[in-house]
Amino acid sequence: MNTNKIFARAFNFFRHWKVRENRVTLIEKLDTGGVGSLFDIQKECERRGLPLSFHVIRHSDYEVSLRNLPGLFALFTKKAYYMATSAHIFLNDNFMPMAYMDIAPETTVVQLWHGMGSFKKFGGSTELELELLAELKQVNENVTHILASSEHIRENYAEAFCVPEGKVLAIGCPQADYYFRKHNVQAIRERLERQFPQLKGRKLALYAPTFRDDEQRDRELLSHFDFEQFERECGDEYCLAVRLHPQIQSSKVPEQVPNLTGWPDVRELLLATDLLIADYSSIAVEYSLLERPILLYAFDKKWYLDQDRGFYYDYEETAPGPILTTMDDLCASVRQQSWDIGKVRAFARLHNNYFDSQSARRVAEFYFPPGCMGAEAAPKGAGTFTNEENQGKEKIQNMKIIAGLGNPTDKYKGTRHNVGFMAIDKLSEALGIAVNQHKHKAMTGSGFIAGQRVLLMKPLTYMNLSGESIRAAADFYKVEPEDILIIYDDISLDPGMLRIRKKGSAGGHNGIKSIISHLGCDTFPRIRVGIGGEKHPGQDLADYVLGHFSGEEKEKLDEALENVVKAAELIAMDEIDEAMNRYSVGKKKRAKKNEEV
Repeated sequence: MNTNKIFARAFNFFRHWKVRENRVTLIEKLDTGGVGSLFDIQKECERRGLPLSFHVIRHSDYEVSLRNLPGLFALFTKKAYYMATSAHIFLNDNFMPMAYMDIAPETTVVQLWHGMGSFKKFGGSTELELELLAELKQVNENVTHILASSEHIRENYAEAFCVPEGKVLAIGCPQADYYFRKHNVQAIRERLERQFPQLKGRKLALYAPTFRDDEQRDRELLSHFDFEQFERECGDEYCLAVRLHPQIQSSKVPEQVPNLTGWPDVRELLLATDLLIADYSSIAVEYSLLERPILLYAFDKKWYLDQDRGFYYDYEETAPGPILTTMDDLCASVRQQSWDIGKVRAFARLHNNYFDSQSARRVAEFYFPPGCMGAEAAPKGAGTFTNEENQGKEKIQNMKIIAGLGNPTDKYKGTRHNVGFMAIDKLSEALGIAVNQHKHKAMTGSGFIAGQRVLLMKPLTYMNLSGESIRAAADFYKVEPEDILIIYDDISLDPGMLRIRKKGSAGGHNGIKSIISHLGCDTFPRIRVGIGGEKHPGQDLADYVLGHFSGEEKEKLDEALENVVKAAELIAMDEIDEAMNRYSVGKKKRAKKNEEV
């Protein structure tokens, strides 16, 4: 029984009915219980007060059995009718009946996909049978837009879905919003512990392998993981649980191991997880948003790379953690904590433009703009999108500038006075923004922080003339002073300390004096990085600030620069108060420290 073609025929019959502006159909590949991007968009539309009518088509609707005869009847009648008369269709996987559907030209079809980022290859990027490839192309000819989480992956999605790159919009992944909201993690943990008491008193390590496109290998998958060895060597600190990919039906989880495969919302599991053990799964992309440790247990790496799907990026170079092929190496890595959060952060930024809770709002606003059917006005600082004819592109928010002050040439590299340059280098690495263009009397690079376009700058005018460069960039991009973040050194603060302010005087700093003079105001935010310390007898101030950090100072500086990255990201998202609360050393705290000394 070819349910795809039968459903398509039913759809084409109802296609003669009028399309309803307020009707939306959601199509999900697997039954998620109402979680994920599809339903995040629905909730956002409801929050905005849009008078929309939502209808859901689930995978279970397709079950061909006597038990599901009522469901099949509803699928071919009621659900086919609602889909055919919907002005908007959102789906999270390839919906193969669409290859045979005559979708109305006024209907918008949006592919959200169920995974985040583009880790392993899928769809048209793999070696599909010609018949299946042709069907996939027919499906996606009917798709208006495919949504991606990052500009970096647009090309990959275009290849995977067999569409022009112009159809792929990098406006975020709604299911990622969850990780940037406040949650009662303790309550989630308590629910887990009630069901699995062995979790009590230990950190949670989650083993989440993906499927292998090979039934025999899927069946044998867990035999390559020595659960007893992990418990012996790492069990004092970690309790290991397993979450299998939904497509793995044949692997059996040992009875003594908590099996979290059926947990309703994988996002809850990841939020409660202290260490993720993955392999080739896109779950690593999702977990990387939390900036927690990731290990990759790739016991069949050679086979997977040679025989299976492969990856869009070099697996070993871009992996978010150590790649381990034996249980001995895996257990040793857990015991020694041999992971690199910096690699996790870089991995997250490769696959995501947005680090906020606003992707569902961006999507809803794109397809249902303010004023549409009574939609509320967009929240402050959220960005505005336009659906201009044949453009399908995000209207970029105004540029924001993040500039670090210093002196050019190798002579000054690594000196105390150049911590602003060091901060920009750190931001460049963390955000994946190459600062390699010579513009506005500076080295510059542009990219995104949480959907906000930013320009990173290192003025080449020497410190005392920094304002010339800043003013040139501000005029070119029409940036207001309030949207220019300056990062620079402060000798009054001890090494490793940060002070964040929304505005203020130069405080004797010549670079800031120049910027105030050229902008005509002091209302720009700034991050001051402490470089204070003990001068040698007879050493003047200029020699001190142009000197290099000691070993102990370097350690403190490294930590400070990590916090500068986090603070700058918050400030770019218009969360300067939060940045000040988290990372800034206030006057009172500083005074107290001096008293103690």
